[in-house]
Amino acid sequence: MPFRRAVAILLVTQLIFMAAEAQAQTPAGPAQPPAPAAQPQAATPQPPAAPPPQAPIAALPTIQNLKVLVLEGQRSTNSTTRHIGIQPVVEVRDENDRPVEGATVVFRLPPSGPGGAFPGKLPTFSTGTNAQGQAAASGFVPNDELGRFDIHVTATYQNRTGEVTISQTNSPNDLSLQGPVVKKKPLWRNKYVWIGAGAVLVTVVLVVTLSHSNSTQTVTIAPGPVTINQ
Repeated sequence: MPFRRAVAILLVTQLIFMAAEAQAQTPAGPAQPPAPAAQPQAATPQPPAAPPPQAPIAALPTIQNLKVLVLEGQRSTNSTTRHIGIQPVVEVRDENDRPVEGATVVFRLPPSGPGGAFPGKLPTFSTGTNAQGQAAASGFVPNDELGRFDIHVTATYQNRTGEVTISQTNSPNDLSLQGPVVKKKPLWRNKYVWIGAGAVLVTVVLVVTLSHSNSTQTVTIAPGPVTINQ
């Protein structure tokens, strides 16, 4: 048994040497190129962050410090028979009493009853002030309703405002279109009446005086100056 074990070990040793020699004699294959290094990935561009929402700007408070003065149309009378109206005209001034140019002026008529209409048969009319701060509601035509009514006027400039009311009357009489009314003076204030009365008084005195006289003078009374014939 020891002999067989020794022989087996010897054979195994030879086989190992033979295998080692055969492996040493086998040509080595081509060298494999090294694997390329991994390229770093480019960073993906991120969209810009949205700006934070801003709080809305608060509107300036409205200040009622504009002066709206009525230049024409206050207490005027419109003709309903001729359909002719007095155009309202206003002037806008600031707190320092200076004209406001570029202010928006809106004229508003009552929706029903006495009143009228602006161009286009509209109840409102909007316009701007000129360099003198003046604005007119051109094209106003009264309706057939008789009576008094108000035209509401509002002026705005930036955050300032002002208003005024213009009162007018619709009438069949053209009172506002006939010009100023001339008042007649009483008779006792007319100088020509006093001159005539004085002439009559002088004539009566002369007649009474001469009628009591014994003179033979002939007195002739005629209109105009008194003539005495000798």
